[in-house]
Amino acid sequence: MIQALRQNLKALSITLWVVIAAFIGTSIFVWGKGSIPGGDANAVATVNGEEIPLERYQRLYRSYLEFYRQLFKDRFTTETAERLGISQQVVDFLVEEVLVLQRAQAEGVQVGDDELRAKIQAIRAFQEDGKFSRDRYVAILNRAKIDPAIFEADQRRELVRKKLEATVKEGIKVSDAEIRQAYEFRREKVRAAWAQVEISPLMMDVKATDAELEDFLKKNPLRFQEPERRRLEYVLVSPKSFIRLATDAEVERYYKERAAEFEKPRRVKVAHILVRVPPVGGSEAEENAQAKVQEVLKRVRAGEDFAKLAKDVSEDPASAGSGGDLGYVARGELVPAFEQAAFALKRGEVSTEPVRTPFGYHAIKVTDIQEGGRRPLKEAAAEIKEKLQGEQGERAALAKAEEVKGPLQGAKDFSAEARRRGLEPKTALLARGDSLEGMGRAQAVEEAVFAAAPGGVLGPLKTPGGYAVVKVVEQQPAAVPPFAEIKGKVADAVKRQKAEALALSRARALAQAAEKGEDLLAAAKKQGLPSGDTGLLSRSEPAADRRVPGEVMRAALQLAVGQVAEPVTLPQGIYVVKALERRAPDPSGIEKEREELRQQVLEQKRNQAWEQWVKGLRAGAKIQVSSRLASP
Repeated sequence: MIQALRQNLKALSITLWVVIAAFIGTSIFVWGKGSIPGGDANAVATVNGEEIPLERYQRLYRSYLEFYRQLFKDRFTTETAERLGISQQVVDFLVEEVLVLQRAQAEGVQVGDDELRAKIQAIRAFQEDGKFSRDRYVAILNRAKIDPAIFEADQRRELVRKKLEATVKEGIKVSDAEIRQAYEFRREKVRAAWAQVEISPLMMDVKATDAELEDFLKKNPLRFQEPERRRLEYVLVSPKSFIRLATDAEVERYYKERAAEFEKPRRVKVAHILVRVPPVGGSEAEENAQAKVQEVLKRVRAGEDFAKLAKDVSEDPASAGSGGDLGYVARGELVPAFEQAAFALKRGEVSTEPVRTPFGYHAIKVTDIQEGGRRPLKEAAAEIKEKLQGEQGERAALAKAEEVKGPLQGAKDFSAEARRRGLEPKTALLARGDSLEGMGRAQAVEEAVFAAAPGGVLGPLKTPGGYAVVKVVEQQPAAVPPFAEIKGKVADAVKRQKAEALALSRARALAQAAEKGEDLLAAAKKQGLPSGDTGLLSRSEPAADRRVPGEVMRAALQLAVGQVAEPVTLPQGIYVVKALERRAPDPSGIEKEREELRQQVLEQKRNQAWEQWVKGLRAGAKIQVSSRLASP
């Protein structure tokens, strides 16, 4: 619950970055030949005659790209973007957005200026001391080169969409039968026998002729294609080489000039008792939840222990067991209504009335308070020294890199010039996604060198290891190496294909015998195959035996007793699975999970309703997507 109550600032900052990133940067898209018949040359699609401009596609593509970069970190490459189908995701979103807005307009759904203002003012990145700052808002948009009118139009579109979505989802209910079905799906248990026909040992038993290898390579050239590469020479200037100890006077000056950095916020230690408001039941359900918390507060005022009541009454499973304790929180970390009530209390006080939040009604108690204030210089000195030394090292390293770039650029021999200037030159043959010695995976270097022509000297480029100055020596296009060079790889691929076919044949024979009643484990043992009993497992409780892959568990859960699954193919082998036992869940356990299951099923039904509604809009729409659309 504390993770839900806290408005995760990191996630929020990424979300805002995704919004802002949609407006930043130049085009990184291929806009080739082709068009929408009769449409604007710069439209990516038309929906019922309404055009989606290229500029909007580019902004949103950029935001998706930044989101996935945040998600995948160093593992994100151009190939990743292509596999994810980001371009198609963006087009689908924009088409859906236009369809929804067209329907909203037809039904008179609008967003007032007050609603728009409230939404923007609630974005924490635009706030100072918990309040919206117009100056901060304008400064952030200016820094990101965002036209406020465009930003606000996007926010208005989002609000209109949410209004219409709420209308579509309104009135959906969950029956007791659906809750019971969800409970049984989650908690029913199965026990299965499994056997694995390993692939690797079989590779030693198969042969492949040169003719087979050459034929396989001819049919599957892309499996052996080497990626595009750049041959590089580079130097790395590390800030660590320039670190100078900060003096006491510098530390004291930093402390005085940046006093705000050392202010500690006031924090309160909070416990709560939550009573959720069911999504169905209307005003009666609302009143019942509120009355239940009123009764809890009455019992607390009468002397009952808050922590004990939390264990008995609270519907927050994450904190109930610890007496409702949510730990220490500062302003800006809680939903507003909860925060306002908590920070109004003194140590040991309990809220006088139930507090309503999106999660339900709360009784709130403050068990401790840590007053804010400035950290003393003595306490902050070590941290300041480290920061000053790091900043000084960064500045010196950047200055050195800038100093040597010119001479390296003009030198006939990059490496010799680097050594003459006291730097250690390095060489590399870089493909996208590769790491470089001294700097690991450096996105800035990768993007720069793959955009540069051979002979160019780039930098300084910021990397995890310092500042790099890089010369692109040679460009190597993607290509399939000669057969002689990759014969071993092709042989491995052909042998594996044959071994997989042999393993599948043996697995099918095992499965057929098991279907006829033969003991799968005994048969596997006789053949010397890895095998085992999963023990009882469910969708919420995996098998205790770690040898059992998730795919095998999922196959087992689909089976009736005595039934054998289709062989499950995985990289390590082919698995045969037979269900030995099924056990229905304890009916009495449903009450503890009822509300959680209700919320889960309700959310699923609401999402399904929205998806079907949008699908209906698509089915009745005239949609044309430009043939020129392509991602990088």
